Order: sequence, then structure tokens, then C-alpha cells
Amino acid sequence: MNQNSIPPIPEKLAKWRGEGETVELLGGQIWYHDQGPKTDDAVFIVHGYPGSSWDFQGVVERIGSDTRTVVMDMRGFGLSEKPMDGDYQSNFTLMRQADIYDALADHLGLKSIILVAHDMGQTVGLELMARFEEGRTPFRIRHAILLDGSTLVDMVALTDFQEKALAMPSTALPEDMAWQDIYNIFPESYSKESRARDDFDELVTCQAHQIYCNQGSRTIGGIVHYLKERKEDFNRWSRTFFEFKKAPMTLIWGEQDPVAVIAMADRVKENRPVTDLYKYPDCGHWPSIEYPDRIGDAIIARLGSV
Repeated sequence: MNQNSIPPIPEKLAKWRGEGETVELLGGQIWYHDQGPKTDDAVFIVHGYPGSSWDFQGVVERIGSDTRTVVMDMRGFGLSEKPMDGDYQSNFTLMRQADIYDALADHLGLKSIILVAHDMGQTVGLELMARFEEGRTPFRIRHAILLDGSTLVDMVALTDFQEKALAMPSTALPEDMAWQDIYNIFPESYSKESRARDDFDELVTCQAHQIYCNQGSRTIGGIVHYLKERKEDFNRWSRTFFEFKKAPMTLIWGEQDPVAVIAMADRVKENRPVTDLYKYPDCGHWPSIEYPDRIGDAIIARLGSV
């Protein structure tokens, strides 16, 4: 395949896209997937960077149709809007993303949630947890399940792509990235076991298509400036990580994660000993894609949290 040859959209991604809908929230068009009975209690999922809602397709399937499960594409990701004008500060901040999650929960009438958050979304999730402790969310968090993420940004091991993107302005590129350059963002963040899977190319192709649609390759590099925002508000989010008191918290982490290194999970456990920590030695950065049944079962086991 040459640099500009775009493969077909895999059937599993096309199906996922067809099951969702778009709503206007805070002045922007946001895509979300809402499965299960329309109760006011739900599993509320926050995806990571540079992923999308699709990263949890297998998890949602595992949870099944008897439990309401909501996962949206953040602004700048997947099928949600990807504004070309402005910069990171005007379009994509972690605080803005948290505002959109609050607005979606309010739009759907959610009153209580099991929060699941990964990667960049881990920090968005921690912001929602901080707001919940401050009495500023439309919902109550019954349990927080946090997956690999570099909220403890002082320990992060940046990829080459992240380092290059951070050195550039956070505005949109003048043209799309080559397909192969988008695809190549992903493989090294998976475990060696996952890279050996027969369907590995299909999984990465799904992720790359979620970036590529709506000219998202022009903005994905600028969004990596969220790492700078993590530094600016490090005290707020690390304190929530270490001291969250209003609900149980579970960490699930891939030991082969090259960016959000496993020592981050150990540090949280050391500072908050009551945290449940599960380490997957055969997993990289994407537990919801690499082992969706495990993550789904972990969520199901916590549906009884009060």
C-alpha cells in the first residue's frame, strides 16, 4: 500500500458508526453511542488519545444490552466535529471536553454513573471526579474505573509523534496527513501479544479511520497539547487521583504500555492504598481493544456499586 492509499472502512467500524447519533452540545456537533435501556443510571465511558469511542466497541458488546452504556467521541475525535479554525486552547482543552461530558449526561438525563476513563480521557475523568466531589456534576459517580493514562505527566515517556506535535503550533495542518503516517501512530503502543494477532491490522485500521474522517489528521497533532494542560493543572488532577473519597476507584493497567508506564499505577496505589489495582502483563496501552472481555467483565462486576 502506498502512502496515500486508503483502505476500506472495516465492517465492524461501519456498524459501530451506524448505531450512534449526533447531538449539538455547547455549540458543537458531538457523536455518541447509547446502548441499553434508557434509565438514568449508566456506564459512562471516556476514551483516550488518539483513539475514539470505537476503542470500546468490544467492551460495550461484552456488557450487553441489559445495561445502559454511553460512549461519545470527544470534540476533535471520531465522528464528532473537528474544527479547523482556532487552536488547542479555543477548541480542545481537557476542561472543555469535561464540560461536553457534563452536557451529554444532562442531555441524556443521567443521574448516576459508573465512570470508565482511558488515557487523555483518564484526566478528563479525573476532572469529572473532582467536580463530583465539589458538587458540580449532574450525576453521582458510583464507581470510577481508570485505565492506562499519563495524568502523572511528570513520569510520561513521550512517543516520537507526541514530541514532534508538541514542538509545533496547536493549529490545524494545511492538508491531511498521509494514511500510512496516521496508521503508524498506533502499533508500537500495543503489546507484543496484540501485534501478533491475526486481526491486528484491522484494529489499527479502525483507529486510523476514526482519525482520518472529517480531516481529523489535520487537527490530531495539535490536540496533543493536552500534555501541557496536564502540567498546568497537575496539582488538581493528581490530588483527585491520590485522594478521591466519594466512590470506590479501580485501576486497570497494561504492563507493556510504553507511554503511560506501569510505575504510574504503582504510584497511585502507594498514595491511595484502598485503590483496586489490576495489572495485565500481556497488555499494552489499549486494554479496551486488546482485552475487551476483561474490561467488560470488570465493569459488570462493579455494576452493584452503590
